[in-house]
Amino acid sequence: MTARLIILNVCWLAALLAATILGYTAFVFNGDGSYVSYVIAAILACSVIAAGWRTEHILPAAWLCETLGFVGTLIGITIGLAGVDVSALQSTEGVIAAGNALFGGMSTAFCSTITGAIAMLWLWSVSKVVGAGKGAPPNVTSVVTVKAAE
Repeated sequence: MTARLIILNVCWLAALLAATILGYTAFVFNGDGSYVSYVIAAILACSVIAAGWRTEHILPAAWLCETLGFVGTLIGITIGLAGVDVSALQSTEGVIAAGNALFGGMSTAFCSTITGAIAMLWLWSVSKVVGAGKGAPPNVTSVVTVKAAE
């Protein structure tokens, strides 16, 4: 398990390094005006480090990262809509200003969602390697399959 966990995390770190070299991580963290991406990254780092000796936290941390990404999406949409002056939409300049405000909010929305989704995928793959979640309650599809078979 330890060797597979190390190999998996080295692969994820290599992908993260490539994204950093290409400028994608700077784009994501600079584009997230809510700073939720920093919280997600901290949860990811702590969870991956602790996965070597504890595993019960991995799946809840994965879902927390995804949920925080969604919260960042809502914050971004709110930021974008809050910047729109509805009374100024009568002129071309007002529409352009509203579009700019919306795009600023969408940057926060998309960047936090990307960070949350990637963190969830990373933690989910770690959970599969370490065997976290065994004995967990069945998911919806397995319950439906069992009911359909009866």
